[in-house]
Amino acid sequence: MQVICSGCERILKSGTQCDTCGGWFHKSCGNLKAHLVDSGKWNCERCKWESLCLLQEKLQNVLNQTEDLKLRNKKLEEQLRMTATGNEIGRKITVQEHHEGEKYLVVSDSIVRNVGTGQNNMMVECFPGIRTEQLHTVLDNRDLGTPDTVIIHVGTNGLKRSINLDYVMGEVYSLVNTAKVKFPQPKIVLCGVLRRTDVTWRRIGALNDR
Repeated sequence: MQVICSGCERILKSGTQCDTCGGWFHKSCGNLKAHLVDSGKWNCERCKWESLCLLQEKLQNVLNQTEDLKLRNKKLEEQLRMTATGNEIGRKITVQEHHEGEKYLVVSDSIVRNVGTGQNNMMVECFPGIRTEQLHTVLDNRDLGTPDTVIIHVGTNGLKRSINLDYVMGEVYSLVNTAKVKFPQPKIVLCGVLRRTDVTWRRIGALNDR
């Protein structure tokens, strides 16, 4: 058998295999350290970088959840304080602020189907498998209310189907312009493409950079 080095793509006579992706590397190509080679456990730079990205993503999710819990605790403390003092007006103001807060509209494919569950101020329009160009029809024909912020998550399905990144971004730009016409006052937020197994991380990173 001929084994190809995943670093330089030359034939490998001796080297080490990555424990995560299974690729083989020359010692010079993989930046190997002797004690790691001797221990039999080693990961290539790409796998270490992807593991780091996943850890950072999990950390950010935990931080977001922590902030959300802080906000909820603050509201509960305010309600308890109003209840303890018997301030009926204060209680009514608290409830009114809960219903008249900022309204969010999330438009996306199935990745956000459970976002906003149980939240009165968030409307989610979820379309499994939808592509960027198809969302134009959704924005034009549906009554989506009067949100304060519109969050658009697109590009994932288009990136899988199209090789040309310029084409994908052109559709995204066009959709954002359509959203600005539909919602002239609200803030428009465009989310980046999330990691998926059937698209390489390089293509996802390149699209998100744009």
